[in-house]
Amino acid sequence: MRRLVVALGCLAVLAGCGSSGNDTYSVADVKAAYYKGPDGGPGLTGAWVDPDDHSHTNYVPDDSLEVCPLAQRANYDSARVDHVIEPKAAQPVPQFTVGPTSPEDTRTPSVTQGALVFGTGDIAASGMDRVTAAMAKCPASYEVRGGPSPILGTYRVTIRAIESSGWKGVSQQIAHTYPPGQDDVYYEDLTHVVVQRANVILSLDVTHRKIIGERADSAAKADAVLATVLKRLG
Repeated sequence: MRRLVVALGCLAVLAGCGSSGNDTYSVADVKAAYYKGPDGGPGLTGAWVDPDDHSHTNYVPDDSLEVCPLAQRANYDSARVDHVIEPKAAQPVPQFTVGPTSPEDTRTPSVTQGALVFGTGDIAASGMDRVTAAMAKCPASYEVRGGPSPILGTYRVTIRAIESSGWKGVSQQIAHTYPPGQDDVYYEDLTHVVVQRANVILSLDVTHRKIIGERADSAAKADAVLATVLKRLG
């Protein structure tokens, strides 16, 4: 997956709310700021995503931002919500993923990061306004009944506003449970974050495979990843 109950204010983990930071950012600035494998400790590795390697289950164009994950496949009335938003005049930054080095490690969270760079802050802010409005319309729960088995099941969504050092946006946490009999051991804990400042919109997904009964904590991991990236951007 590439990938509003609003709680306003600064996240504790993202200290230092304010308007500090650069006025403009380049693609190179964002790429250098991305969360890397060593940031997460031993056993993690990073890789650039091949832009031609498209997901057939949840395709998000390079110049777009996901707002309601898998809504296009849900039983919810998809005409009422957007799956992706395509801001105008956006220059995509290549995506970067961080995940476990061992392919047998299915329990360590994986991180996917992306961004759009715009010519001006006003254009970026206009695009972010569209994203925020679209995410506010996402259903609180929905089911995916058709498609590949990894995406089937029930999705329950909570959403909150976040702000740090002038970056503002939305954090969307999703608990994905599988149909009875398909997987009675694990569920998928996903947090999808989109934030904007100056001429950049950043996005990141943290996906964590959890044992049923374990507390969902992908939002805390996403907060930590975002804090690392924003500190580098300044």
